[in-house]
Amino acid sequence: MRIYESVFEISEKFLDSKSPVKINDYVISITSKQILDQGVKRFPIKKITQDHIYQAVLQEFVGCAINYCYWYGLSNIRPNESSSTKMYSLVETAFKNYQQGDNFEICIQRLTELLALERFPLLEEREKHLKELIPDGEDFCIGVSNAIFYKDKEDFYPFFEDMIKTFPGYASDIFLKRASLFFLQMYRQYGWFESAMIELPVPADYQVPKMLRGFNCITYDLYLDELIKHEVLIPKGSREECSIRAATVIACKKLQENTKWSISDIDGYFWLKRKEIDEPFHLSITTDY
Repeated sequence: MRIYESVFEISEKFLDSKSPVKINDYVISITSKQILDQGVKRFPIKKITQDHIYQAVLQEFVGCAINYCYWYGLSNIRPNESSSTKMYSLVETAFKNYQQGDNFEICIQRLTELLALERFPLLEEREKHLKELIPDGEDFCIGVSNAIFYKDKEDFYPFFEDMIKTFPGYASDIFLKRASLFFLQMYRQYGWFESAMIELPVPADYQVPKMLRGFNCITYDLYLDELIKHEVLIPKGSREECSIRAATVIACKKLQENTKWSISDIDGYFWLKRKEIDEPFHLSITTDY
């Protein structure tokens, strides 16, 4: 079994008779036809020269390592309005003019300082995950960029497996959200690693389940519904939190099978429509999303 396949297996186990989240197969079937009629909504592919492949891979790899938790509970409680957009801009600043062979560790330290000055949430966890990249991060990015540059081994799985084996921060999430997100971002931005978009699970966080719930593809029991409605923090790793993410993985897999879309297309469809549905999402302080 490939590592990412365990995510589907684990997700099915969470969705037993005791699960506070249920999947509505009939609605998923209807939604599949609906989104097919509306058509794929894709992000524009960025043009990039071969000289900049390594830099693009490196910045996304570092960004994905700390791409989580931009608030303490409510999304409007953000020190200095922290966000993924600001985080990626700090990564770009820390690695400005960086070239392969430069001092990677100094750039990581610079990024850590920038995150601290901006008072990003979970700073200790972010620092830990960044330090994990120092010994082998450059070599990993060289391997990925070489595969893209030479186009002779653009199979994502050896790099996915290497990421999980080498960097604990990427491996610790039971649903492997940020590991999957790295390859989704590589495909979404530049068209690289297309094969991953057919096989990997959806990067399960909080916006996609919000949308699935808004479409009635998944439903919550009364207790969980009340927690979300009253903006109560749901503990990371709890039955409720894991069930939400498990249902997201399985529901998106069913939508993918019904539509024959890639997981990037399914994820992108809901992400781009996320502001059209006034539905609260669950709140959880986590390093996974």
